[in-house]
Amino acid sequence: MLNLGFGEIVVILALALVFVGPERLPHMVRWLGRQYGKLMRMSDELRRAFVLEADRMDAEDRYEKLRQRRDEARRRAEEARQARDNGEPEPEGAPSLPEDAAPRPPTPVMVRPGVPAPEDPPPPQPQAVTDAVTDAATDAATTSAPSAEPRSPVSAAEGGAE
Repeated sequence: MLNLGFGEIVVILALALVFVGPERLPHMVRWLGRQYGKLMRMSDELRRAFVLEADRMDAEDRYEKLRQRRDEARRRAEEARQARDNGEPEPEGAPSLPEDAAPRPPTPVMVRPGVPAPEDPPPPQPQAVTDAVTDAATDAATTSAPSAEPRSPVSAAEGGAE
């Protein structure tokens, strides 16, 4: 930043020690450090303000260009619509407007290429059906408890299943 070498820094410290004195030197160094920090914060804020202003001006320019293009496209579309309604040939460069233009069906959303999106979830079931399914699962779990007899390794190896 200041391109000071080791020798120059030693000379500056020696002069500071002579002019400020050993009692006030630590306070002076702290004060200089605080002032340097404030200066760096102010320069960062100023730089940030310039960048924000430049971005804002750039966004305004882009917005103005887009607005002009939109207005031009609307004007050309309106001219083409009026020409079609009057039975005149459409102006050069005008968008083509089909006579029987129908709205397109929505394109299905793809989760992955080649895999269609899942359909809507099934409608919720009544609470009585949900309770009946839960009760049936609980009954099945309590009646078909596994046997407490350990299986021998031989019967497991032979593939004997209960």
